[in-house]
Amino acid sequence: MEKTSGKKNRREFLRQIAASALGAAAAGTAAGGRAAAEAGSRKPNFVFINIDDMGYADIGPFGSTINRTPNLDKMAAEGRKLTAFYAAPVCSPSRAALMTGCYPKRALPIPHVLFPGNDVGLHPNEITVAEVLKSVGYATAIVGKWHLGDQPEFLPLQQGFDLHFGLPYSNDMGPAEDGVKSNLGEPLPPSKGQGQPPLPLLRNNTVVKRVLPDDQQSLVEIYTNEAVRYIAEHKRVPFFLYLAHNAVHFPIYPGKKWAGKSPHGIYSDWVEEVDWSVGEVFKALRENGLAENTLVIFTSDNGGTPRAVNRPLRGFKGSTWEGGVRVPTIAWWPGKVPAGTETDLMCGMFDILPTFAAIAGAAIPADRRIDGADIRPVLFGDPAAKPPHEVFYYYRGLQLEAVRDLEWKLVLPAAGTAAKAGAKTDAKAKATAKAAKPSQPQLFNLKTDIGETTDVSAQHPDVVARLQKLVAQIENDLGTSDLGPGVRPLGKVENAQPLIGHDGRVRPGFEPRP
Repeated sequence: MEKTSGKKNRREFLRQIAASALGAAAAGTAAGGRAAAEAGSRKPNFVFINIDDMGYADIGPFGSTINRTPNLDKMAAEGRKLTAFYAAPVCSPSRAALMTGCYPKRALPIPHVLFPGNDVGLHPNEITVAEVLKSVGYATAIVGKWHLGDQPEFLPLQQGFDLHFGLPYSNDMGPAEDGVKSNLGEPLPPSKGQGQPPLPLLRNNTVVKRVLPDDQQSLVEIYTNEAVRYIAEHKRVPFFLYLAHNAVHFPIYPGKKWAGKSPHGIYSDWVEEVDWSVGEVFKALRENGLAENTLVIFTSDNGGTPRAVNRPLRGFKGSTWEGGVRVPTIAWWPGKVPAGTETDLMCGMFDILPTFAAIAGAAIPADRRIDGADIRPVLFGDPAAKPPHEVFYYYRGLQLEAVRDLEWKLVLPAAGTAAKAGAKTDAKAKATAKAAKPSQPQLFNLKTDIGETTDVSAQHPDVVARLQKLVAQIENDLGTSDLGPGVRPLGKVENAQPLIGHDGRVRPGFEPRP
């Protein structure tokens, strides 16, 4: 496994963060808080909006004909669509790539996702995008879903964020009697044994409350209000706001102002509420004079489930078909990102850390492998921009299932697409998602066949051979099924326990404050 001087390097980053904070305070004392704030505001702000389980064609800019998304339509008209932006098949790995700038397997080597009370999570020695930005004076916040470990060592405040308000994991991770295993308006399913512990809403390292159905319905609104408030309170300093909605993940709970408004059902209601949330963020940026100095990126953590619309892609969440990992993404920054444009150059979650660092003038860790690239030429529409990545490896958990080299994608015999290995979705979605594993390598040309409908391996044996060599190369780094030498340690603790126990008691140290 990959060796790093993790603790030493992370301590050095933390020292930089502390020095940056002290320097800002000293500048404020010497020249006045207002002048210091104005100086700080010259660095651009970052807002990263991450939706949970949104389908490729669930929004207007990517072809939706049923969901009304005027705010995202406007964002795309004023910004740039990234039509080949890659995440991961499921939640936790995708978020690990976002935080660390690495392939998920390198930084969070787990077979599926993290669950309440797990004794593993994102290693504290990993340096996150929040820590990188803090090293040059940024305020950092996550509003919404974390899903990189719920033990104290793994939570956002211990991973570079100044503020966290939201859920530690998915909104379905709780007991059936709390309404987290059924959609809005459906009867509660029978409890199956002890089940999962109650779902906590956190503010920083404090449990605010146990999440019940009314709380599920309020998640989009309370996250949006928190984000808007954060923008207003930090308008004089550079900030990184990570708005990670639990919507539109099962169970489906559109807000009370939205439920029943769409003729296409509650899933569409929730997509449209998410669009409202995006509009409120843009409104806050404009009202606080920040629009011209803020990069906003909108995306999804993985492909949609069968209740979503993934056209023209094949497959759904949990798979390494394009529909499981290629996600609808829009970048917006007036004067920097060209309006009304799009690109199919391949990029993804692991590019965010190096790109934000480059824009902010921050150093990235030099003691470890970073798989992502600085994609400023792609975002800014440089006509000479080259593909940030010619090769992309598709992992489902620890298993390599496909590799892409520019337009060519080789799907390996190990690949499966179903909601497997404990994928959390309802029975109907699981049944719909099931698909057979290929018995031999299949080759697709994604430039001419984005839907992966026609295997052309027989016509292009030379391409198959070339991509199989790429598979052999990654075996010596990340490994194709086991842990390769380039995989970093997984964070692990002893005596793990959930934030709220099965008896309803909050874990000591996380109790609500009077």
